[in-house]
Amino acid sequence: MKTAFNNSIITTFSSLSSLSGFIWGFPVLMLILVTSLVLSVKLRFAQLRLLRLAADIRRWCKRAGPGGTSAFSTALGATVGTGSVTGVAVALYTGGAGCIFWMWVSALLGMCLSYCENYLAAVFSADKQLSQKGSGALCYLYHLAAPLAVSYSLFCVLSSLGMGNMAQVSCAVTAASEGFGIDRDLCSFAVVVFCAFAAADKKRCAKICGFLVPIASVIFIGASLLVILSHPLKTASAIGEIFKCAFSFRSWAGGSFSAFFMSVCIGGLRHGAFSHEAGLGTTCAVHCGCGIKDAQQQGKLAMAEVFIDTMVICTLTALVILTSGTDYSSSPDGTVTVANAFSSFFGNKAAGRSFTCLCLVLFSLCTLSGWFFIGESAFCSLFRKGSTPYAVIYVLSAFVGTRFTLRTVWDLSDIFNALMAIPNLTGVLVLSKHILPPKFRRLRGV
Repeated sequence: MKTAFNNSIITTFSSLSSLSGFIWGFPVLMLILVTSLVLSVKLRFAQLRLLRLAADIRRWCKRAGPGGTSAFSTALGATVGTGSVTGVAVALYTGGAGCIFWMWVSALLGMCLSYCENYLAAVFSADKQLSQKGSGALCYLYHLAAPLAVSYSLFCVLSSLGMGNMAQVSCAVTAASEGFGIDRDLCSFAVVVFCAFAAADKKRCAKICGFLVPIASVIFIGASLLVILSHPLKTASAIGEIFKCAFSFRSWAGGSFSAFFMSVCIGGLRHGAFSHEAGLGTTCAVHCGCGIKDAQQQGKLAMAEVFIDTMVICTLTALVILTSGTDYSSSPDGTVTVANAFSSFFGNKAAGRSFTCLCLVLFSLCTLSGWFFIGESAFCSLFRKGSTPYAVIYVLSAFVGTRFTLRTVWDLSDIFNALMAIPNLTGVLVLSKHILPPKFRRLRGV
């Protein structure tokens, strides 16, 4: 019996995909949800006061000027990526329209979690001794226990080279070459040059994100709103389908509640966590590195980034796909699904594919810039050798990413993300006594 058990374990973890699915299937995802619920209760569900949150951020951005806007754009660029477009199509493929509702749940809980980790980063980065050891989440992890901070740094660097670099480079090159018919080698050269240009100066990453994030977001959000608002009845029907499928377990797996729970509920929560990255502590380094001192304001900006990523961009992607009537269950390739959805409205398959590929390229470049900032901070904390070695490794990783289709890199990155989340969530939970609920200004007079 023991031999059979060992064989079953070997079979279960025979591939990286199986290991990634196991880690994210219950352990880490449940840790994220439990932590989010505990902190939401502690903060009195502050994430639901969205109008006051928007008013406070608008006022602060006007007062902070270009520096504050760059911090917001850099963190948003690291959060909003290809997963906000193609990842939504994959979620629909695996779990149906009901997944979108559970992505919303994940985002609302993640907003509180993102507030807390960024609040703690601002509080503990004020300590000069801790800030010398690292920035962002590393400050409160070093305060708690050095092994937690070291393990977090290691997995953050590996994830930045995998998901934040090679996977994004591969996506950008593929989208540019297939969407616009440009030679793949030429696309590869251009993307590697872009990475070298960004890595040459950390401050340049913030400027790139400050320039690209608004452009990419406006293009995608504008086109999506045009599609949705021009078909109000279909949009209303799509929203109804999301709520209906979110609770109708009889429509899945012959009425099996367990199959419904795994494919729809867990699937939606998991894709939401992948998209907004709340719980990983990645945006903390960006906010601290850009000089934001106000802990509550730093937390509010992080909440807004999660909202924009999932509640806005991911939702618009889902509504475009559902409104178009595209058969999202026929192909696991999210790019094909999104391209077909836009093609049905543009009336031209080539136009829909070109638009989708343009958005993917822009979002990939934003993610490349934002994750360099994050990975460089973790590398300097881990090795104390400055940013030049990491910049060289980053550019070399980009070159590797142009050569291969990196399904394995995605699986490895998922594992590294999960392993980042464990020490980070542990730190946030233990130190939650230091977190104060956010104060909001009255809407009148803002």
